[in-house]
Amino acid sequence: MPWRDISKNVHLAHIPMSTEQFVQNGAKASLVVVFFAFPTSVALANMALLSTLLFWLLGFCVWSSTRRLTWQAMSNPVASAAVALFAWIAIATMWSPADGSTVLGALQKYMKLLMIPVFIGLLQDPATRGRCWKAFAAAMLLTLVVTWLNVWFDFEWTRTHNQGFGKDHTVFKDRIAQGMLMSFFTVLAAYYARRTPIRTVSLLAWTVAALAASSVLFLSAGRTGYLSLPIALLAFVMFSVGLQARKLALATTAVIAVIAIAFTMSTVLKSRTALAWEEITTSSLTGPVTSAGSRVEMIRFSIDSALDNPVLGHGTGSYAVLAKQHFTDAEWCSVVCVHPHNQFLFFLFEHGLIGLLLFFWFIVAIGRQALREDASRRGLVMAFLAILVVSNMTHSSFWLSTENHFFSLMTALLMAAARPKAQA
Repeated sequence: MPWRDISKNVHLAHIPMSTEQFVQNGAKASLVVVFFAFPTSVALANMALLSTLLFWLLGFCVWSSTRRLTWQAMSNPVASAAVALFAWIAIATMWSPADGSTVLGALQKYMKLLMIPVFIGLLQDPATRGRCWKAFAAAMLLTLVVTWLNVWFDFEWTRTHNQGFGKDHTVFKDRIAQGMLMSFFTVLAAYYARRTPIRTVSLLAWTVAALAASSVLFLSAGRTGYLSLPIALLAFVMFSVGLQARKLALATTAVIAVIAIAFTMSTVLKSRTALAWEEITTSSLTGPVTSAGSRVEMIRFSIDSALDNPVLGHGTGSYAVLAKQHFTDAEWCSVVCVHPHNQFLFFLFEHGLIGLLLFFWFIVAIGRQALREDASRRGLVMAFLAILVVSNMTHSSFWLSTENHFFSLMTALLMAAARPKAQA
């Protein structure tokens, strides 16, 4: 876990807890549960998130300390961008052709953007941040252990039931989400291995990082993970090493060599990559629906339609309405009429250049803050940002539940520990 978020516990056994402290602790404890739950269970994550918001709302309405922390969080570089983006999404409902339930559903999906300042306010103290990192790490360790056990043992409650190597072993989520989360967990383990002064703990963390990376490359069929992992590792290496040319060259070469070796050894990686290329080059609406081929058609439709209203977009919730008018084949529409599998194009389509620029503001705010951090932490934040960009180029990550949880919550957790400009 990030080093600055680990703090000593202070024993307060004889000090009675006030109602205000109880409410604040309830919100923070619920948020810790959210960080454990979202990689494993959407239902538990949503229940814990509701509990967090109820405790926070009570504190915000009754006590000035909660309001003060929330307003302070608005000064965080990413908070204004997140709130502005959600505000524009809400404004864009005014010209949407979608019905009320579709619009409300879209607002609900993007609501966590509005919650980012709330999360940052609750994560101001290092102890709470440390617990959240530990909760997330525990969930990912559980996922990693079960993924490897699934090679030899079948579990009724896992998503896949494929024993053996060269097959997909998705545990709790879909393969896209698991590959993305495990890619970040790989970098997080490497970050911790470099920061801890205890040699045995460092070796253990490096082992976890290696097993996590191997699970993405050898035990998953998720192509988003294949892209996210090497790009995140390269970002971590480049920004952690800094301008030390020799170390940077050696580390970059090592990452590229490892990925190249994995590509030659992993049958599932090779077959899935070859299949994607075939699907892209043979894509046609008159042919069968394929994963990569459908993305080609969604890109074409999204860009062509966005040009009809490039500045304001077609309105929140409009994609599904207009896509059904364009894709008349039922089999194709079941795949391509839900969302365009690209968050950048999704914002451009529904919210125009204004929405897309606000999304870029959100991304740049994270990147600019990363550059103010020390080298090692800079690498961690930039690796997260690399995964965010890759995932949102291949999926509508802020529209989908697990990925939305991950990017919203992890943005808040990373940015809550941000160094002020004066310390940069």
